[in-house]
Amino acid sequence: GAPLNPRLGRVDLKMFTEARVSWIVLFLLTVSAALHQRTTYGSVSGPMWLMVAAHGLYTHTIMRGEEGIPVTWDIFYEKWGWMLIFWNLAGVPFTYCYQSIYLASRPPFEHSRGYTAAVAALLVASYVVWDTANSQRCYFRMQREGTFRKRLGLYLPWLPGRVLRNPEFIQTERGPQLLVSGWWGLARKINYTGDIGMALAWGLACGFQSLIPYFYFVFFLAMIVHRAHRDNQRCAAKYKADWDRYTARVPHVFIPGLI
Repeated sequence: GAPLNPRLGRVDLKMFTEARVSWIVLFLLTVSAALHQRTTYGSVSGPMWLMVAAHGLYTHTIMRGEEGIPVTWDIFYEKWGWMLIFWNLAGVPFTYCYQSIYLASRPPFEHSRGYTAAVAALLVASYVVWDTANSQRCYFRMQREGTFRKRLGLYLPWLPGRVLRNPEFIQTERGPQLLVSGWWGLARKINYTGDIGMALAWGLACGFQSLIPYFYFVFFLAMIVHRAHRDNQRCAAKYKADWDRYTARVPHVFIPGLI
């Protein structure tokens, strides 16, 4: 069967493919697309610069926040089978780059300043929610275990709110603590909301002439909603009455007050 955390010597194969391969290759493909556009058409368009910034920021954050990856769903629960192997080595870099390839395959075009500003604002706002929410959860766990260290320098940007002071939580009978402060007091999967917003911004950067740039958004939305459902079922079975207390305290999953 598929192993949970296979190793080759000291190398965690799942961690290596999850972080060190997929997103770095994606960023390099997007940079290559920008260079192709510059070589072929003599300039790099605004939408292409948006994609370089988007993929660069995402990749940088994965590298900078690598200590948070071991506690994610993929590492903790998904076995290293065909889905993770194929998707990390091929799916992420060679399908998430559809926007960049789409832009590189046609003459450069520009959106209005207002439209570009709106897409950039969506990208930045979604990134802030995604990064700070993931950081709050990760550093909460590290604080409880006494392993937290604040890092600066190459690990910037250090966004305000990434570390919670005196966070509130629900103590479960099983032992783990369920965070109910910061973003996690507003929605149970708000980090997914930020991720979905970024995926939508990637598609919007390419305009509306083709559905191809929206493949990632549609795929990711379907996958993440299904994952949230699976996680809710697992946690309900694991924490029982404590999960009922938690969902009563934080009733919404993705958007506070709505969903």
